[in-house]
Amino acid sequence: MIQDAIRIGKKLAEYRLIDGASGNLSYRIGWQMIITKSGVVLDELDENSFVKVAIGEEHPHASSDQMVHQAIYKKSGFKAVLHCHGVFNVVLGLILDEIVPRDLEGRMFIGSLKVVEGKFGSKELARKIGESVAEKGIALVRGHGIYAAGKNFDEAFKLASYLEHSCEVLYRLRVYEKLERNR
Repeated sequence: MIQDAIRIGKKLAEYRLIDGASGNLSYRIGWQMIITKSGVVLDELDENSFVKVAIGEEHPHASSDQMVHQAIYKKSGFKAVLHCHGVFNVVLGLILDEIVPRDLEGRMFIGSLKVVEGKFGSKELARKIGESVAEKGIALVRGHGIYAAGKNFDEAFKLASYLEHSCEVLYRLRVYEKLERNR
């Protein structure tokens, strides 16, 4: 799965869902997860960009989001988790309390999605994200982006892509509707 993680890291950058050292990836093997190290750039990943962490423990070199990934694995049967910060999901996550997609794919694959809020790095926020992902396969955190999970990285990537697309459609519709009102 490391090769899949490396491929998806590049794809996240290609789709502008990450920038710089933002975002992280993990996959589960039994009661351990393999997660990106803190500060790695996802479109430059290699085999040395990951650390193994037992679920329920912490690793000093793992992503600062390791607690969130663990909360997702504890509450679900998912095998892969990704976190990304696309522009449109971050913007709408700052101004809306719920994303209600207007596009067909968003309605089919995401449905309405409450924006999760809390203090970054807190157990409470990790719990809320874990619950949203366990229920819907995805969470949107206010001002912090998407957490998506699946049986593999491709499934998680598709969910993240659908949500970002839905957020872009909603954003552009809001701009259009405002322009129309001001005519």
